[in-house]
Amino acid sequence: MAGEKMLMGLDIGSSRTRAVIGSVNKEGQLMVDSICEHPSEGVRSGSIVNIEQTLKTIQTVINEAELQAGAEISEVIVGIGGGHIIGIPSTGVVGISSPEQEIKRGDIFRSLEVARAFELPQDREILHTLVQDFQIDGQSGIKDPIDMLGHRLESRVLIVTASSAISQNQRKCIQRSGLNVARVVLQSLADAEVVLSTEEKEMGTILVNIGSGTTDMIAYRNGAPIFTGGVNLGGDDVTNDIAYILNKTRATAEQIKRESGHSYVPSVSNEEMIIIPQVGGMPAIKMPKRELSRIIEPRMAEIFSLLLDAFSKEHEGSGFGGGIVLVGGGALLSGVTELASELFRMPARLGFPEAIGGLDRSYINPHYTTVLGLLKSEARRLRENQPTGKVGRKARSQGPTSKLKGFFRTLF
Repeated sequence: MAGEKMLMGLDIGSSRTRAVIGSVNKEGQLMVDSICEHPSEGVRSGSIVNIEQTLKTIQTVINEAELQAGAEISEVIVGIGGGHIIGIPSTGVVGISSPEQEIKRGDIFRSLEVARAFELPQDREILHTLVQDFQIDGQSGIKDPIDMLGHRLESRVLIVTASSAISQNQRKCIQRSGLNVARVVLQSLADAEVVLSTEEKEMGTILVNIGSGTTDMIAYRNGAPIFTGGVNLGGDDVTNDIAYILNKTRATAEQIKRESGHSYVPSVSNEEMIIIPQVGGMPAIKMPKRELSRIIEPRMAEIFSLLLDAFSKEHEGSGFGGGIVLVGGGALLSGVTELASELFRMPARLGFPEAIGGLDRSYINPHYTTVLGLLKSEARRLRENQPTGKVGRKARSQGPTSKLKGFFRTLF
């Protein structure tokens, strides 16, 4: 592993905690060395509610991942999501004071500082400043203003904020496990890293991750994120509905959901029957599958409607040629794509993470988009901002301006 940079991504979900370890070689190529997961404890709706239980889970999954990879990791990139995530559009305007009127690095960072200069409640913190585009003297749609001439530079950004308490509890738990938190990354950004292509971001695509306790959404248009948010509802709420209405244990309800659940009533036949297991040795019973679907559909429709309402307050629904892409464990429930397509009024499909070197095919699954995205996003950051080997020689030959352009490409 000489000359390689070891990375770890950690996804602390409501139902499963996943860790992945990978390495970036001198050529900038990413290889997955290990990926492990364990049932989560002490996590509810994406938030840590019991640090000791969560700490135990984190230590277990990290130790197993390190053992498989044959390496010890000192820092980790962790994902965060849920209903507390809020994306705030902002604009920063600065004048260009240099005699040549040429836009330089400092001018761009000044405009970003102006965009971030608004009053933020004490219980919130900024996670990301995502650049959408720039405007120079009224000319809009500029992606890279470096070396262009102008008198007035305007930057349009999306400020992603999170609950300070939730993120600090997450950091504290990881630090107590013996690791440093290198970065906290929005889970939706990580999902997009391994699921959406550059073309899909350009043509406009909405990505929804349906987890156990939370559902997160990010929308791209013209290659840049224009909206991000989430709700504290997910697959567990569907399970709870089934357990309550059918008077079953959560374990039985989860089994029924996975084996026979369908979230779109119109596509279920009236004649189709399913087997419902009973407890205490009593014989199983039959019930129409359509009745089970009538339990599941309202909850899934509520999740999509809440996301759509939040999105519609700021943006119109047109201009998304890429449609809806669904990831996460909840996306595997039958009928979810049909329901999402009807509610959002655009095509919907399942999303799968792209293949990465060393990754077993069994992990190319919507369950693993976030943890793999955390790893890939950090690998890309290293390649573009801290190049080494052939990548480094190329960047150095092109000078510091090229490195800055590479930096801005990571934000679009």
